[in-house]
Amino acid sequence: MTPPETDDDDAEDGDSADDERLLFGERREETTLLAGSDLGVTQIAVAAAQVGQFSLLERCAVRDIAADDSTVIVATDEDVFHQTSDGLQSLGFGPAEAVGIDADWVYAADADRVARRARTDVETATDDDWETVGAVDEPRRFVGNLLAAETLVRVDDELESLGLGGVHDLSQDGTLAATETGLYERRDGEYHQLLDGAATAVVAEGERAHAVVDGHLYEREGNGWVEQELPGGPEPARLAYGETLVVLDTAGTIHVAADPEVTHDGHGGWRSQPIGLRGVSTLVALGRGKS
Repeated sequence: MTPPETDDDDAEDGDSADDERLLFGERREETTLLAGSDLGVTQIAVAAAQVGQFSLLERCAVRDIAADDSTVIVATDEDVFHQTSDGLQSLGFGPAEAVGIDADWVYAADADRVARRARTDVETATDDDWETVGAVDEPRRFVGNLLAAETLVRVDDELESLGLGGVHDLSQDGTLAATETGLYERRDGEYHQLLDGAATAVVAEGERAHAVVDGHLYEREGNGWVEQELPGGPEPARLAYGETLVVLDTAGTIHVAADPEVTHDGHGGWRSQPIGLRGVSTLVALGRGKS
């Protein structure tokens, strides 16, 4: 895998360099997002509820991305890769549908196996470093050692079923689960339904939580959930948090929920920027987890 040429027009830079300095030169928290799609890995900068520069880092068909402050793992239809300063380095797993990381392990899963390898071995990886733990149907997304699939499992020396089926996504702490039949919350070791419908994405951090159910965006308010409308019409696809909520829709447009306290003009609402991504699979805010 090699980075694309700088004149690639499939995913161009966002604002001009002068606008970028104006936007990001003030004291605002900047969030770096990685979006996975059929086009590749796209890096997107967001600050002050505005989308700044965005660029295609790697051209590949991305199925999933796992990232924290120091490590980025990418699952593609060719292999699992570790991002380095020289580009993507193969980890020798082969094609994968989901990847994950925690303090000790890197995880990967495809239709035939769920496996892990020591995180400390990533820099000197060989194909033989993967330890197969088991197999699940339709692996979709890791959050740490939890794997959302047709059966939600915890990956340890063996797979432990957690008693929830048809899981598409998990919040970063694993307490909220988006499933084929609704949004669920784990309390006292049991999952309780919060919303009915086909849930496809969920994020939660502190007191805030958002989910996509039946193609609609919902926000947690107190003990209930309230539907939110995106501008333009396309369905929300993936969710992430920076200072505020970031939504990537099915048309490849980024929407940032503008908190008046962090915007330049003091106004709230949505700030939207088309970036032209097709077949979006994942959205990760570095250091914050994914959806």
